[in-house]
Amino acid sequence: TKAQHVIDQLARSVHMSDITFSDHKMDLALHERRKREAARLARIKDPKLASKVDVDALANQIAEKKAMKEAEAAYNAAADREALAMDQQLIYLEQERLRAEKEKLQALGEYRQSMQGRTMAREYDLYDPAALRREQPARVSDDDERLGASSLQKFHGEDLTHSYRIKTQQDELREWCSEAIAEKERAKAQTAQEEMEFAMSMMEMDMLKTQLEVSARGARKATTSAVAEYNIALAQAKKERERAAQIAEVQDNVEEIQNNLASTVLTEDPSMGHSFIAPNRLRPDHYKGMSVAEQQAILAEQAAQAALKLERAAAIKAQSAAIDSELEYLRQMRCQTEAQVSLKRAEMRKMVQEENKQLSEQQKASKRYLDKVVYPGKIEDHYFNQFNTTSR
Repeated sequence: TKAQHVIDQLARSVHMSDITFSDHKMDLALHERRKREAARLARIKDPKLASKVDVDALANQIAEKKAMKEAEAAYNAAADREALAMDQQLIYLEQERLRAEKEKLQALGEYRQSMQGRTMAREYDLYDPAALRREQPARVSDDDERLGASSLQKFHGEDLTHSYRIKTQQDELREWCSEAIAEKERAKAQTAQEEMEFAMSMMEMDMLKTQLEVSARGARKATTSAVAEYNIALAQAKKERERAAQIAEVQDNVEEIQNNLASTVLTEDPSMGHSFIAPNRLRPDHYKGMSVAEQQAILAEQAAQAALKLERAAAIKAQSAAIDSELEYLRQMRCQTEAQVSLKRAEMRKMVQEENKQLSEQQKASKRYLDKVVYPGKIEDHYFNQFNTTSR
């Protein structure tokens, strides 16, 4: 086409301009390099510059280099602008070519669709796949006016809605079954959840009972240990008391002997208390009884023994009361836990009975609905029992 020819010419011109631009740039670079080499050779052979630095020459070189860089930059910028312009022109021409090609294909497609369609063929009616679908059936309904006496399209006992009614009933039955299954699954899940919760509560109760039993055993063990220690202490105290009593008795006997031997209170005359026949014998007829100190010592010992006995009895009674109260508290806790467990089990049994009763009522209602609403014309057994009962 014309657009493609223009694009090819522009591409060749751009290629030639790129080649010409590259050759011109190489010639300029070669010329500048030759000039620099000639100037350098002249400076090397100049004897005046052999021993000193030519500042002016260096400045000129710097200025020349700067000017060359600026010229090269300007040339590169111009070349870039020209390349960009050519690139934009190429892009525009390519877009125009694509647009023209797209319009051509679109026009061709519209022509084929409007003038060369499948349905516009002369013999399309011979192989039209939807021809039978568009035709009207031989029988539309039971009241079709086209049905005559000899059309053989309507017979006694036919029901056009039989399949639709059966399908509808099957769909309803399927939905009811799905709902019943879902309800049963929900009830099963709820029962499992309740059983799990009940099992967890029973496990917690068992753990509490175990903890109480462990604490009770620990308390009994501590009580037994305390009682054993107390009994050991009592035994040691008893031994100490018996030893002290023996020592006191020995001391009392010694004091009594001393008093009987040396006291003037018992015997107004010590010599009168002894027998003249046997000095180691006391005379009963001269015995005046015990002294006040001996009597007070005996009374004090009796009072101490009575107080110690009362104190021991009170300690034993207090310990027995503490043990009894602890055992009574453990017994009450155990009875309370067992009562709570029994009450919870009774509530669970009652809930299960209520749920079973509700499910039974729902099943009965569903059966009544199926028998009276869904299948009102169900054939009973008496209909079949009447056959072969007469001669006809």
